[in-house]
Formats: sequence, C-alpha cells, structure tokens
Amino acid sequence: MQFDQVTQYFDKIEQASSRLVMTQYLSELFDKVPASDTKEIIYLIQGRIAPQFEGKEIGFGEKLIMEGISKATGFAREEVEEMFNKTGDLGNTAEEYMKKRKQQSLATEELTIKKVFYNLKKMSESTGIGSQELKKKLLAELFNSASPTEARYIARIPLGNIRLGVGDPTIMDAYAMIITKHEQDTLALEKKKAKSKKEEKRIEDEQRKLKVGIREKIEAAYNIHSDLGEIAEILKKDGTSGLDKIKITPGTPIRPTAAERLPTAKEIIEKLGTCAVESKYDGFRLQVSKDGDKVKIFSRQSEDITQMFPEIIEAMKTQLVAKKCIVEGEALAFNETTQEYYPFQVTIQRKRKYEIEKKSKEYPLNLFLFDVMYCDGENYMEKPFFERRKKLESIIKDGGIIKLSEQKIISDPKELEQFFEEKIAQGLEGVMAKDLNASYIAGARKFAWIKMKRSYKGMLDDTLDLVIIGYYSGKGKRTEFGLGALLAAVYNHKKDTFESVAKIGTGMSEETLAELEGILSKITVKIKPARVISELIPEHWVQPHYVIETRADEITKSPMHSCGKEKDTNGYALRFPRMIKLLSDKKVEQATTTEEVINMYNIQKRVAMDNTEEK
Repeated sequence: MQFDQVTQYFDKIEQASSRLVMTQYLSELFDKVPASDTKEIIYLIQGRIAPQFEGKEIGFGEKLIMEGISKATGFAREEVEEMFNKTGDLGNTAEEYMKKRKQQSLATEELTIKKVFYNLKKMSESTGIGSQELKKKLLAELFNSASPTEARYIARIPLGNIRLGVGDPTIMDAYAMIITKHEQDTLALEKKKAKSKKEEKRIEDEQRKLKVGIREKIEAAYNIHSDLGEIAEILKKDGTSGLDKIKITPGTPIRPTAAERLPTAKEIIEKLGTCAVESKYDGFRLQVSKDGDKVKIFSRQSEDITQMFPEIIEAMKTQLVAKKCIVEGEALAFNETTQEYYPFQVTIQRKRKYEIEKKSKEYPLNLFLFDVMYCDGENYMEKPFFERRKKLESIIKDGGIIKLSEQKIISDPKELEQFFEEKIAQGLEGVMAKDLNASYIAGARKFAWIKMKRSYKGMLDDTLDLVIIGYYSGKGKRTEFGLGALLAAVYNHKKDTFESVAKIGTGMSEETLAELEGILSKITVKIKPARVISELIPEHWVQPHYVIETRADEITKSPMHSCGKEKDTNGYALRFPRMIKLLSDKKVEQATTTEEVINMYNIQKRVAMDNTEEK
C-alpha cells in the first residue's frame, strides 16, 4: 500500500474532533490496508518497529532528523533548527521545508508502507562504525521521495511521537467495527423494516451485543499475547476465528491483573468472605518467563527489562523447577546488614541500563512470587487462585532470592486488621486480599484482588497516577520556565478517554518545571486531542503521553472537571493536588481510572461518616 494513502488518513485522524470520529477513520484505513502490510501499519501508529516486549526502539535523536531534512531539501541544518525552535514539532518543520525544497533528488520512488518501515527498521538496527552515516542516508532517502504530508510523519515516527493520540483500545475498537460491519448492515436493514418500537429495541440490543462480543474477543487475545500487530494481521486474514490459535507462550508477556481498593478489613471480608491475604510489597512488579535456560523479565508495561536483573535470571534457572513457566512477583532491594527491605526510592535505582553489576551488588533484590499463569504446557489463568498458589508452592526451591509472598487465609476482619498493622509496622505498603476461587483476570481491574493501604481517615491518603493533558505558562517567577501549572486527567477505560480531574501547580521544583516544559513543549497540539474530555482549556494542549504521581487532600464534587461527569451531574476533582514525581515507566492507559476515583470518593465519604459517628 502507498504510504501517501496512509498519511492522508493520519492527517484526518490528527484533526479528528472526537474519539468516535478517530475510530471511524482508523477502521476505514485498516479496512483498506492489505494483510501483508497490517503488522507494519500497527507498529508505525504505535511509533514502534516491533511489539514493546521485544525491546526494539526506533528512538532517533532530533539532530539526526534535522540533518535528514537538511540533506533532502538543500536548506542548512541551522535553518532547519531555527524553524524547529519556532514550531516545536519536527514533523511540521519537515513539511514546511519539503514544500519549498531547493533541490530535487533524481533517485526518487513512490513510498510504500513496506519501504518506510524497512528503512526505519534498518536505521534502528544499525550500530557501530559508519552507522550514523547509514542512518542519515536511509532517512534522506525517505525524505527525497516524500510529499510534504508524508515528510511530516516520517520525521515524527522515529522520535516515537507520531501525535495521532491513538491508544491500543481504539485500535481494537476499529477492528471490531470492521468485523461487525456486514452483520451490522444486515441488522440495520432489519431495523428499518421493524414494525414496532419493541422490535427496534431488540435489534439495537443485538447490534450492541455483536460489537461488544467481538471487541471482548480481540481484547482477550491481546491480554495473553500483547502484540497488536500480529493480532491485527490474524484478524485481517482469518477474522476472529483465527484468534483461537493464540495461546500463552513463554517469552510473550501477559497483561497483568489489577486490584480494587477498599478501606477497611470489615468491607473486604464482606466482599470476599474467607480469602488469602498477602503482604503488599513496595517494589518492582515483575512478570518472569522461563523457557528452559532462557529467562525473560517484563515490567507491568510489558517492557523487556531482563538485562537489569542478572540475579533474578540466575535464580529462575536454579530455584524454579518447572521447565517452562510464567510467574509474577514483586522485587525489592534488600539490606543484608540490617535484614530489612529498602524503601522504593532505593529499589528504583536498580532500574537502569548502565552499571548494572555494580548496583546489583550494592542493592541485591529479593523476588516475592505471588502468582503463576502458565506452567509446563498448562494454562493456569483459568484455575482458581488457591490452585495457582499450590502450584506456585510446588515449583519453588527454598534457599535463594526467590521466595513466596507471605500469605494468610483469613475470614475474620479483626485478624485481617491485625495482619495489616503488622505489615505497616514492617514498613510495607499494606496488604492484598485475594478471592480464593477467582481466575487470573488479565488486563483488568476486578474485586478478585483488593488492596488495603494506610487508613484513609476521611482524607485521601493514597496517591493517584494522572495523565498530563495540557499546561499553563505560569505567572510571576514561573514565566521564566515556560510552565506554571498542569492540567491532568484520569483514564476512562470504558470509553478510552482522558477526563480532567485536577489543575496542579504545586509540588514542582524549578528543575521539575524546566524538565516538564522541555518534554511537554515537544508534544503540544493546536486543538484538543480527540480522546481528551475537558471543559477547562489550558494555554497548551498536549497529547496524552506522560503520567505523574499525585497526592491530594481529598476528592470533591466539581462542576469544572469532566471526571465522572454525566448529564446534569457534577464531575469529580482533587482538592489541593500536588505532583510527587513523573512516572516514566507507566503507560497512560495504566493511569488511575474514572471508576477508581468514584470508588475512592465513596470510600472517603464512608470513612468520614464512620469517624463522625465514633465521635
């Protein structure tokens, strides 16, 4: 398929006024893309050359892109840089210079998806002596053959910033739309012929169930095989029946399950009855995959971080008796001298690309395993938790850094409360209660797991992970940094949108302000992104890309913010929010959800009432 056809759709998607319109354009594009180009188009939209778990990044620097533009257009690199400083977007810069290029290359060709992808992939894989010159040559080759619109995206993709604002859920929705189109058209004709309102309603329900069913099947496959390019290719070739061939495979990450919140031991026991209660460790959540002597370690974002943890690799080979398995646990830095666990601020130092051996000796890790999803050819995700725990216990050898998470079976709220207080006293985050009969629910947040952290006491004691959707330039002293406050949002996982919840102006040092302005100015957009829902209008909109950890005094009802806002009802907002830190390893779709905020508001309200009654 010609790349020009693709970029025409990219341009439409970039200008889309709503997520629904964006999804419609995507479905039209995907419908036209042949199966042979399907993987490539998905990866390019994701700003990648392979699924995330393969660890292959495009990641070129801005200077290389500027040199490529200069070489293809005949303008001096200094001129390109000057324009970039004005626009803040190398894509727009490339487009402008391509319109007024001083020179035309004799060696041009019509660009295809395959050609663009091949050059980017070759550039990414090029290392060593002469690699920089080869990268410049391959990039200039693309620019030489590109139209102005094509040049815009050729410049953006290598920076991992295509600016379409398309998330994985929207891609899945677009494919569900394509697959159900024929059936939907048939039902639409039936609806026109319907002789009563009751008949119309029945057909509408069928239409909705059809699309929801297809969408759920696509996501179920993605949950155990997080390569959306391959899933899209299967859908294109074989439809949803092809998804039945996708099986759990060591080396391919499973999307992790997530926990709900409840504030008291009493409510947890009322919800779950007799349950398994485990220590909640404050470290790295890791998914570890073993296939013989081959070990892979993935973060909760499905990022391959194997090389960062050499001691875990060795321990998996010696302590895990299973030949093939996928297990999950929490890794914490351990102080051998005091026999205590370090706080997360110390553990986080182990996540690095350099001086790995030095830091592994300075801050050795212990890995507490708490679940098994696959073992020696058998899928354990579908089995109840108590069976998974038994299996996990049977495949771990004692005496090394891999241990089982501490666990108690509890049915009494007082016993749960006592266990919780013990864990807090030990410096841990709290406890995690688990339904003994629940399966492993990949990629979702359900009451199969419930976390209980330090008491809310009528206030908001937990932190929230919010997505930056815009920023304000600031007043007074902050004008020198170009940023004074952030507009932040939560993620509505049902609608795949980002809903404003806070305007944050505190908790940021001068260094943080400068850092944020530097990264956010590169992803500004002129119009509100299609997936953003906000009545507040910042001075600068940005594509949802960065997540920040935030603390606030409480959650309040608000007419200004869109979080949880329905017709004729107020939304929810944070009172006195302050930024704690930038979470560079978290995807925007893994931010705190609208549903969580509403749940936390109700918890806060209940606890406050209980405290009032006690007085």
